[in-house]
Amino acid sequence: MLRIGICDDDQEDIDQIEGLATRFAEEHPETPLQIQTYRSPYDLLDDVEKTGGFDLYLLDVVMPHMTGVTLARRLRERKERAEILFLTVSKEYAVDAFSVKASGYLIKPVDRSDFDDAVSDCIHRLSPENSSSLMPKSKNGLQRVPVCDLVFVESFNHKQICTLSDGSTLETSVTLAELMDALKDHPAFVRPHRAYIINMDFIRRLTAHELFLTNGKRIPVSQSGYGELKNAYFAYMART
Repeated sequence: MLRIGICDDDQEDIDQIEGLATRFAEEHPETPLQIQTYRSPYDLLDDVEKTGGFDLYLLDVVMPHMTGVTLARRLRERKERAEILFLTVSKEYAVDAFSVKASGYLIKPVDRSDFDDAVSDCIHRLSPENSSSLMPKSKNGLQRVPVCDLVFVESFNHKQICTLSDGSTLETSVTLAELMDALKDHPAFVRPHRAYIINMDFIRRLTAHELFLTNGKRIPVSQSGYGELKNAYFAYMART
């Protein structure tokens, strides 16, 4: 069961998106959908607090009192794995979508083919087989770490400290080079500094001297590596 939350202040737009989602479910019986709609971001947030989050959010960008981007940031603070698609009348909001790790955006009125393609991509990313893991050795033995939950790794006093999206940490003696090799098939991971590996999905802001992660952590950026990091970040965001 895929839970979809739709938030838009325009009832006609809600009806159209809900209709597209219903038709998608009819044509893909292998993926049953549960659809909930909201006219207010606050109503959506209230329900999420009471009953848990959705797997996929379809959020209007321009809404009174709270924008879709601000709503997405509030949802991301919950540290849940979810896909977000923005609904907008203009491509100018695409850059904002990157800041909250959105999967993309759909231009209103939403084309059926575009909707189906975007939702199919989200379902693919949410599938368990795409949730690969690392198994670093810790003092408690091997521990499974979902790659999507790994925010950054810091090398300190010959130990590597892995910080996860829920704020927990894991200490391992596996070297940064070995960890980076284990992550070579995951383009989200880069080394901005010799003492760090970071997951670009969690970058909030990037400067020539440091980057800011969504959890508030500031990571130094080596002077020689800034250009390569910047190019890698923009190339990655363009693909996701």
